Amino acid sequence: AAVNMHLGGRCSRSGGVMLLAVVLLAAAANVSAFYLPGVAPTDYSLGDKMQVKVEALTSVKTQLPYEYYVLPFCHDGVNLHATDALNLGEVLKGSRIYETPYIFHMGVDQSCKILCRKEYDAEELQAFALMIQEEYRVNMLLDNLPIAMTIFNQMDDGTTTKSYEIGYPIGFADVEEDGSPKKKKNKDDQDAVYLFNHLRFTILYNEDPSQREGRRMVGFEVEPFSVKHSYQNMVDWENCVDKVAGEDGECALSSCAFDRPINVNSPPLLLDTKAKTQEVIWSYDIVFKPSPVRWSTRWDAYLSSSDDAQIHWFSILNSFMVVIFLSGLVGLIMVHTLRKDFQ
Repeated sequence: AAVNMHLGGRCSRSGGVMLLAVVLLAAAANVSAFYLPGVAPTDYSLGDKMQVKVEALTSVKTQLPYEYYVLPFCHDGVNLHATDALNLGEVLKGSRIYETPYIFHMGVDQSCKILCRKEYDAEELQAFALMIQEEYRVNMLLDNLPIAMTIFNQMDDGTTTKSYEIGYPIGFADVEEDGSPKKKKNKDDQDAVYLFNHLRFTILYNEDPSQREGRRMVGFEVEPFSVKHSYQNMVDWENCVDKVAGEDGECALSSCAFDRPINVNSPPLLLDTKAKTQEVIWSYDIVFKPSPVRWSTRWDAYLSSSDDAQIHWFSILNSFMVVIFLSGLVGLIMVHTLRKDFQ
């Protein structure tokens, strides 16, 4: 009987080891689905396709992030139900990365490229206006680099340093000098809210023919514009998606063209939140520029970002509550286990 008990104990221990091995193998299989972005550089040849992706809409004012497509942005040819594979940190943070209709080709500059034309109803216009007033910003990604607006700072010694402001605002609203909303002259007047519907992308790349073939991306910059696009003749907008305005005599716009970029003094696009519908034409420019910055140091400008050091209290509180919950759960398990041992 003692021998049987001894053999039974050995079998149970070996079975436990086998079960542990199976669990570890299953965990390893799941972990292989995660990847570490930005570890290895990507070399692009002239004309190679570059797909822009988007992560979320964020605001330091509300601390609550939203998915990009919670607003009716252009999504022609995009599968809204498909998300990119994420690393473990992004999964725990709740990030979701989606594709966008913005498509570049390495080294190919384009001006006034039409993304899409939308007819927004009053509810959609109000959603845009609310997000703009809450100071939400768009966070795009290209080659694992976040999009940023360029800021040049004048130092005390007379030198100029370059820094980035991560993301770009959806639009802007008329405000007073102290940042408060502009006072209305009449009660019926609506808030003056403008939508950034034209983006000028600047892609910085590093090229070193003596060491390697291809170009490596080292910067992803943007300059947003609010432009009230206009056109004279009838336009078949379904056939104008992803085409350059005025090229081959088609999809012509009065506000810009393939050989005439957006003018800074162009009339802005004011959102009419009281209208039943409003037309919005989305467009963008692409400019590629060589840069002396090496791929290994491309994050330096981002790390010295000029973003205001505002504390994300909501994120801190959320993390604090998760830690308390997990600590309590572990404590309960330990108390339950120790009580059994003492009994």
